Amino acid sequence: MTDRTGEMPRFVLEHLHRNGWTGFREVQERAFDVLFDTDDDLLIASGTSSGKTEAAMIPVISSLYRDRPRGFGAVYIGPTRALIDDQFSRLDRMLRDSGVPVTGWHGDVDTYRKDRARQNPEGILQITPESLEGLLDNHREDIASMFGGLRFVVIDEVHSFMGSDRGLQLLCGLERVRAVCGCSPRTIGLSATLSDPDAAAGWLGSSTGRRVRVVSSDGRRSCRIGIKHFEFPSEDSEGDRKRAVSAYYSELFRLTDPHSCIVFTNSRAGAERTARSLEKVTHAKGSRNPVRVHHGSLSGGVRRVAEEDLRGDSPATVVATVTLELGMDIGGLDRVVQIGAPYSCSSLVQRMGRSGRRGGRQELVMFCNDDLAEWRPGIEGVSLELARGIAETELYLGHGWTEPIRPDPLPYGLLFHQTLAELKGAERHLRFGDLCDRVLSLTPFSSVSREDYRLLLKHMINQRTLIQTEDLTLLIGPRGEPLAFGRDFQTVFEVRRETEIRSGGSTVGTVQGEPDVGATVALAGRVWTIVRRGDGWADAVESDGEADARWKSDPPVIHTTVMRKTLDVLTSDEDYPYLDSAARECLGRSRAAFASSGAGNVFVPTEDGFDVYPWLGTVQFDTLRRMLSRIRGVRVMYAYSPLVIALDTRMTVGEIEQGLDRIRSEDDPESLIEGNESLRLEKYDRYVPESLLADAFCARRIDWDFDLDPRHHDNLSTPSGPHGTR
Repeated sequence: MTDRTGEMPRFVLEHLHRNGWTGFREVQERAFDVLFDTDDDLLIASGTSSGKTEAAMIPVISSLYRDRPRGFGAVYIGPTRALIDDQFSRLDRMLRDSGVPVTGWHGDVDTYRKDRARQNPEGILQITPESLEGLLDNHREDIASMFGGLRFVVIDEVHSFMGSDRGLQLLCGLERVRAVCGCSPRTIGLSATLSDPDAAAGWLGSSTGRRVRVVSSDGRRSCRIGIKHFEFPSEDSEGDRKRAVSAYYSELFRLTDPHSCIVFTNSRAGAERTARSLEKVTHAKGSRNPVRVHHGSLSGGVRRVAEEDLRGDSPATVVATVTLELGMDIGGLDRVVQIGAPYSCSSLVQRMGRSGRRGGRQELVMFCNDDLAEWRPGIEGVSLELARGIAETELYLGHGWTEPIRPDPLPYGLLFHQTLAELKGAERHLRFGDLCDRVLSLTPFSSVSREDYRLLLKHMINQRTLIQTEDLTLLIGPRGEPLAFGRDFQTVFEVRRETEIRSGGSTVGTVQGEPDVGATVALAGRVWTIVRRGDGWADAVESDGEADARWKSDPPVIHTTVMRKTLDVLTSDEDYPYLDSAARECLGRSRAAFASSGAGNVFVPTEDGFDVYPWLGTVQFDTLRRMLSRIRGVRVMYAYSPLVIALDTRMTVGEIEQGLDRIRSEDDPESLIEGNESLRLEKYDRYVPESLLADAFCARRIDWDFDLDPRHHDNLSTPSGPHGTR
């Protein structure tokens, strides 16, 4: 590798020396080769704590220091405000020495600071996709001066944007900036979780016209994973059950205290329940180490306390959901505990990667307990929770596999949104042809035809969202103005109505629904009693006792590869050295029960017909259910996604399979849309005509490209992943 130190300003080298750096990691040196020697875009796909931020930002800061551009020279885009605020903290001294200012721009930044940034833009701008949208919509006149000299766009946690309308909105925003300014900045993407870096590179460079180089970490961080299984006796054995529950949380305490740990759960309700139970044990054991909670329904202040505790010198445990999966710098953790098998390998990778002090060995312990499992379809005597946890571990550690990201080819709701955004910020009146040239040229809409766009615009005119003047100019109409000029216009994801819980003048967080006075709610690891309430808010006081968490979670989306690997685990005789004795015993019992159940066969005869076990992921499972319900002579009695479909039929297996083949060959995907089924999946879908929504729904939710024989699945026999101690 080329020695790059001579190309770096002195303050960069001094910063590295102060922080004990003796050299650069391989992924950093390879990134420097691209950023210093070429004009290409770059994707850095490397594990957490591998130095991705420095790999990207050292060349960026060096460039801006040596040759100050007009306006902002670099834009850093992160998925959350917390990550944006956090990510540059460890670079703060280096940035201060460089004289390159960093400006945050998001909902928590006051108007005065934003006005100053618009009037005197320089250095690096940190921003969310929503705030970038707001700039384009409300300050179009300032865009050229702010970004006319833009050289770099850095997108952190790029995987979190791919496959979502939010990510497509980001691509639209960046393209609109380039169009207004005539600039051509280089794009740098950062991610720790990518199953297909080439696909991510394609997404990253889809609109830049540049080659995208991929730099991934060749050196594997060693991993140690352990899976523990716990059983709780039935409610009939109250004393035995209490002892088992106590032993469960005592073991959790033993693994976390006195260490710095994150305990991940699969839901906010699970996080609240785990935190309260763990804190009781912590107090009973006489420990003073704090137990905090971190999830999306807590206030920013509550979450920041948890983050600071993790960064501190004293041990702390934080029980969290996906909010701490992303690459926030929280220092070195001793280990991560996962409560229940996560729903995806990508979550497992992100969570495991939070452990390991400064790039050291990762350590994760998974707790499996079917009684506490939040995904509950089952087979009698079989621990699907344990089997899925093993499957995900094997897929990642043995094969380097994580779920591929499925893009949305027909984002009509976003097209509606971007149409209003373009008209809102237009410097002149636009007709249909003008809008087509501007909006349909954006990469996310490359699969949308002019005919379908015309249909959308006619619908918007009929609904008075737009009006068309006598000279065919299109303007925002009376029903469009409240949307385009509303405070939530910049967000393209649905925000559920929640009640803000306050105590002592401070906001604790939010809960779904509208709890009555006297009701108790679980929040921030505490129980609260509502004493007063108003429109969208409630005052509460801390109280004793128990309470239910008030959130409804969307059902999990599980990939076919995970389901079929779960089947492999249940039908093999392989031993897994990372199981504790209880998990090993449970797996043995599960395999015996599974063999007796017949669920390894797709069609299991029943008194009424068949139970179908296809071992398909969520989308394909639901597609199969729809297909079966269209076969004459077959009635779907119930379906537990993505495990089993119960059929009432007198048909043979061969006849059912022929029916499925006939649907594939003769029908179109729209035929699988059911009755009065809602086709509105995204925030702005409600403003899109039904015919277009049907196309979009099928593109998102119908996938009949599957083999019903679970033995015919992807060959994952060649290990390519980050091997470690198991």
